[in-house]
Amino acid sequence: MIIEIILDTFEALILLGTFSSLTNQKRYIVENKIKSGLFCMSYIVTTYLSTNYFNNNLYHTLLIIIVSILLLIFITKTNLYSSIIIFSLFFTMIFATETLTQFIEMFILKVELNQILTIYKYALIFRVGSKLLQILALIMISKCNIFLNKRELFNSEKYLFPKFFIELGVFSLFLVVLLFSVLDIKNNKIYDILIFSSFFMFLVIAFIQLKKNLELINISNKYKVQQYQISNMEEIINIIRQEKHDYANHINVIQALCCLNKPNTVERIKEYVSKLSDIIHLSFRYLDTGNDYLDGLLSIKNNYATQNNIDFKVLINESFSLLKIREDELISIISNIIDNAFEALMLKALDENKEISITTFLDDNKFCIEISNNGSDIPKEIINKIFEKGYSTKTKEKGDHGYGLYITKQLVEHNNGIISVERTSLKTKFLIRFLMWNKVK
Repeated sequence: MIIEIILDTFEALILLGTFSSLTNQKRYIVENKIKSGLFCMSYIVTTYLSTNYFNNNLYHTLLIIIVSILLLIFITKTNLYSSIIIFSLFFTMIFATETLTQFIEMFILKVELNQILTIYKYALIFRVGSKLLQILALIMISKCNIFLNKRELFNSEKYLFPKFFIELGVFSLFLVVLLFSVLDIKNNKIYDILIFSSFFMFLVIAFIQLKKNLELINISNKYKVQQYQISNMEEIINIIRQEKHDYANHINVIQALCCLNKPNTVERIKEYVSKLSDIIHLSFRYLDTGNDYLDGLLSIKNNYATQNNIDFKVLINESFSLLKIREDELISIISNIIDNAFEALMLKALDENKEISITTFLDDNKFCIEISNNGSDIPKEIINKIFEKGYSTKTKEKGDHGYGLYITKQLVEHNNGIISVERTSLKTKFLIRFLMWNKVK
């Protein structure tokens, strides 16, 4: 009984470890000792009671599945969908390691499957061996959780990884049902070989499909970026065409003044050209940031700023070519913050000074992007909430407020970055710091 409790405790901790790895809460067990203890006790009691009161292994397994998902929901405060994903991976890991252990034990010790399940010493070897494999699998999962988080496990638009884990969990459950309800486990090794081979083949097929879907998403993202760039170029062409039309009108005016042949014609032309030169610097600017897609974005934003009497300053001390990040994500990050700055400046009077500045620099092997504006002041109690999901200082006339900065923060963090905001010297400053993997000389 003591050995069973110890092994069940390990199993409960492995489930918690799977939860902490997939949710990027590596210190959850250490920082939540009471919740972790309650989780383990509940799991152990459920396992013990189901083992003693259910002779049918299938009912025992189904009860463990239901209770485990409920424990994840009520103790770790994970939503139902995420709990199913976590348990699917855990159940797959349990099934795969136990099947593999049975497979190895049957061939090395020359025993039948029913002997492993009924004879104490073989059952003990099976339980201990499978737990060691599960611990090894959990360590491997925790090592690759950075990759999983980069793929936005619970927030991915296509839900590829959640779908992958759930498919594995459902297929593993199907094989368990097949093993205990359909097949006669008292026969020979054929059943275990069949189960293990079926699971391995499904795993390979599912992984190949996952890889193909990831490639399709990458192609789709590149296509979207190219579409965005084409849209920007079309708008830039329209701006240039409009300016060409305006300059043609100015030349026609100057030509008309020359044709008047009046005594003060030269002075009038000088005055007109002087006024025209004052607005030249407000015209369309092509900005070189080191990223073609960002060049188009900032050129469009600069034109919008010009039309709304906003001083748009861009100082690229370090090229964006140094930054390794997907173009569509970089565009979303910069665009959301600039749009937020525009909205803040719209609250100011028309004759007030309005300014947005964008600066890049390197600091302690980090690529830094600072975007500031001199819009209205943000109270301290609000500035700490602006990255929260659904939070907005705007009116709720539309239902889409409160997600721009939240999405921005998620994108920054998934690219190994940190975003912060502060209000200093009558300016609101957003600072984004991306870790540079290769130190720039």
